[in-house]
Amino acid sequence: MLKDNGIFFNEPSISAEALRNFLSDCSRKFKELCILDAALEISLFDHLDSLKSADELSSEIGINYVILKNMCEILANLGFIKKEDESFKNTQLSSYYLKSNSFFYQKEVLKNIKNGFELWRRLTNVLENGPIKILEENCFQDNLIHSLASEILCGELQKTVRIIEKFPEFRKAKKLLDLGGGHGLCSIAFTRLNKDLEAYIFDFPDVIKDTEDYIKKFKAKRINVISGNLFKDDIGNGYDIVFFSYNPGGKNPNLVPKINSSLKEGGLFITKHAFYHRGEGSRDYLLDVEWNLSAFEGVQKGSKIYSFAEDFSYEDYLDLLEKYFSIERIVEEDEFGFYSYLSKFGDTLGSKIIIAKKKFGSAF
Repeated sequence: MLKDNGIFFNEPSISAEALRNFLSDCSRKFKELCILDAALEISLFDHLDSLKSADELSSEIGINYVILKNMCEILANLGFIKKEDESFKNTQLSSYYLKSNSFFYQKEVLKNIKNGFELWRRLTNVLENGPIKILEENCFQDNLIHSLASEILCGELQKTVRIIEKFPEFRKAKKLLDLGGGHGLCSIAFTRLNKDLEAYIFDFPDVIKDTEDYIKKFKAKRINVISGNLFKDDIGNGYDIVFFSYNPGGKNPNLVPKINSSLKEGGLFITKHAFYHRGEGSRDYLLDVEWNLSAFEGVQKGSKIYSFAEDFSYEDYLDLLEKYFSIERIVEEDEFGFYSYLSKFGDTLGSKIIIAKKKFGSAF
């Protein structure tokens, strides 16, 4: 039988301050995130190109004045809007990233983070019953493609294409394969830089539907789509460039022969992925937990974020590439990375761009 032993009169011998501070920080940040989410849902920033009072906003949008006034004060404290007297207006940051008519609108990124929270809520269930099973082709459903598109436009896409356009092989290229190209924004950028380039975006059938929407949105030309499974289906041939970025199969050695065969002699293979060095441990334990909350049916994940059981290490992958390609350049993350700690597929997290040229006579 437990005895209270004076707990009503004697303070605990161990202070709860560290725990309370942690819980307080979590609570506050979650509530601030909910404020930003709600502001996006009601399109608040679309109404703040000019100074407006909370009363004007309340009438214009048709929502509760008291809560809206407090939300505006909080958003001003966070730096998303600015306050002058008793009126509010967008900052440059919110005009760029939080207005719905901006190409850089980040609502889909926030939605993807919220979807991740739903997965985290099931942590106890995963601990007791194992990872949540999903089909690999279904992992990009809901809004992931849109989130990745929104994210990459914030700097990483522009930096990446500037690196690649410097290669004479790119400027001369006529045919490019964007393998697992998803939203297709990289191919759209490539074809705008090279007016003679025809791009082919290969991805799952359900993903290609979204790809076609982005092609229409940006009125892109010389873009073609191919639906299929890159492990099982033909990916075509005669390419001057194969671009392969942030794909679950990115470090699988079994794809190298297929990619090599699809390229012309002297063609470029550009791979952009989070490679792990031989024997390297975790880069982020929190992301490793998230990675293992779900499992792809038929594909075994590794224990670390963005790793799979059949992946080659960075050193082994380079050794394999060098049998069939000459390595032209290796670009580190700090030259192209933008976001690093959003817990989703778009994290660069120590990624590299490896640019390799197919050796003459190296076809498998």
